[in-house]
Amino acid sequence: MNIIKKHILLIILINISLVFYGQEIINENQAVIEEIIEEIASESDEELDYTSLFDDLNYFINNPLNLNFANETDLEKIQILTEYQIKSLLYYRKNNGNFISIYELQLVDGYTPDIIQRILPFVMVSTVLEKDDFKFSRAIKYGKHQVFIRSQQMLEEQKGYIQEDDSSGYLGNNIKLYTKYKYNYKNKIAWGFTSEKDPGEEFFSGKQQNGFDYYSAHIQINNIGRIKTLSLGDYQLKFGQGLAVWSGMASGKSSYVMDIKKKAQGIKKYSSTDENKFFRGVATTITHEDFDFTVFFSKKKIDANIVLIDTIAEEVQTISSLQNTGYHRTYNEIDDKDAIGETLFGGNISFNREKYKIGLTYLNYNFSADLKKTIKPYNQFEFQGSSNSNISFDYQFAVKDIYFFGEIAHSKNNAIAYINGATTNLAPQVSLSVLHRNYPRNYQAYYSGSFSENTRAINENGLYIGTEIHPIKKWKISAYFDTYKFPWLKFGVNSPSHGYDYLTQIDYFPTRYLSMYIRFKNEIKQKSPSSDSISINDLIDDDKLKLRYHISYKVSESITLKNRIEISKSQIGDNDKESGYLIYQDVQYSPLTFPLKVSFRYAVFDTDSYDTRIYAYENDILYAFSIPAYYSKGTRMYITLKYSVLDNLDVWFRYAQTYFSDKDIIGTGLNEIQGNTKSEVKFQIRYKF
Repeated sequence: MNIIKKHILLIILINISLVFYGQEIINENQAVIEEIIEEIASESDEELDYTSLFDDLNYFINNPLNLNFANETDLEKIQILTEYQIKSLLYYRKNNGNFISIYELQLVDGYTPDIIQRILPFVMVSTVLEKDDFKFSRAIKYGKHQVFIRSQQMLEEQKGYIQEDDSSGYLGNNIKLYTKYKYNYKNKIAWGFTSEKDPGEEFFSGKQQNGFDYYSAHIQINNIGRIKTLSLGDYQLKFGQGLAVWSGMASGKSSYVMDIKKKAQGIKKYSSTDENKFFRGVATTITHEDFDFTVFFSKKKIDANIVLIDTIAEEVQTISSLQNTGYHRTYNEIDDKDAIGETLFGGNISFNREKYKIGLTYLNYNFSADLKKTIKPYNQFEFQGSSNSNISFDYQFAVKDIYFFGEIAHSKNNAIAYINGATTNLAPQVSLSVLHRNYPRNYQAYYSGSFSENTRAINENGLYIGTEIHPIKKWKISAYFDTYKFPWLKFGVNSPSHGYDYLTQIDYFPTRYLSMYIRFKNEIKQKSPSSDSISINDLIDDDKLKLRYHISYKVSESITLKNRIEISKSQIGDNDKESGYLIYQDVQYSPLTFPLKVSFRYAVFDTDSYDTRIYAYENDILYAFSIPAYYSKGTRMYITLKYSVLDNLDVWFRYAQTYFSDKDIIGTGLNEIQGNTKSEVKFQIRYKF
């Protein structure tokens, strides 16, 4: 029996041995949040920071939203409700009075059993409205504090840490350090700070005498008098559909095929670890009747690749690019740190009525040096210079059961981009979403985060159609088709090109304890051949296909099992098809009489190349998110432990290891490891008071 068959047999034996423990379950709210984040992240190929999303959901876990008094903004924060479902709930409450029971949601149009099950941990029903009498003395006395301390380390030695010459390697040790303090009182007032040192960065030594490489702090006040939001320190901005400004995570396509409208939250505190794309200063929103007035100002240093320095004034005059990695491990990376200043200001005015909402956003940002990129055919229309501005108009309104939304935006160079969409229920069992976007090749908006196939809102014209169908009880079909054109050249694509992708997912949830789905996704894009082409129009298709089967079942009050089989295929032009697969077994164990939670995964993978890599979300410690690429041939396992030492003290430990059976060297450059295993440990403590 070969090694792969042995691994598969091990997974089967784990299932058989655990399934006999019983069939009862208690609801684990933390697992619900993880499932929602996993679904949103399932189509991502990068490790985005989901801190803000987690905070929103976790707040409602501890402070359930009262459906009898929730407004549209409150319901949007649950994230998983569509525009139709939000409007439908508000319409039902208006015409039928307050909810008597949470189970009355079954009578609201658009609320299927699976949606109700998903939102139950976040909502409640009560006819009593909690008094909104904020007093600073009560906030100090009854507010909740949390302190986090985390460290993580790669166990195998990487090339960057064993260089004899410091000038060619990493300057610091390979430990990552993270601290976080947060305070919150009924979502009325919050403050906190975050600090981080990445692996390879110095700590209280060398170029980094101030300890951590990155510090962030914030204070935010919400809904006190006419002040809807007041934020001091670090914050995010999210307006309209993200064409002008949308900092933080900008989710795109997923199996939530109806969730295409962005839920703009305006000003939001920032406590994540992206070291560049946030705002630092002051921002506030004042409400008056149906109007919200927002102003913001930000001034901070950002990383950039320096080209020219005025040696007399010791000021950077020219840069070739903006750097967003946040790494400052080598002399070259340290030279890029805080290289230039960024000053930004602007505002938003929104008018909110029950059936429609309109908004106007303006921002202007200035760099202390000129950005001058190396001009190439594909990037000749991108932003150059030291100053830019964007202005946009966004809208949303309802016509019967159809909900329209969109935004049109303008950049300083007179380029105009727009996005328009609509969602509706064609029947109680059938929903439809449509979205069209048009982003010119010369649209310039550094802080945009709108719906797109590209990573930025530039050089794209596309049409998205999604549908969700509930054909019979306990079944759901989700599908989308997205077709797009790139009217100008792209990096690696030497002429205008086009592509499309589509996804179909069939969910089956026979009981509260058992759910499964099968997903098919195909993506075809044009690209230039790697060899010299006869013509610039000589493009080839890059065809990627993925098929996934996933099952989750709760076999007892303390044990949950998850299995996944995923197949990946890739073909570029006339080349031979490449393929790969991933099989994993997850075991989550929470004993009823002991404050311990265990998450374990054992995975087997085999791919022909990196083109057939498969991404899979992993359970991690709190405020850490991992979506690694499974590629080459081997196995991966991890175990995450959470132990509540006391009611106010939690400890996490995580160990993960990837074994490659066909490699003697892992990684490249300074991250190179001599060997075939890659292991990482994480440790975190949280103290609440």
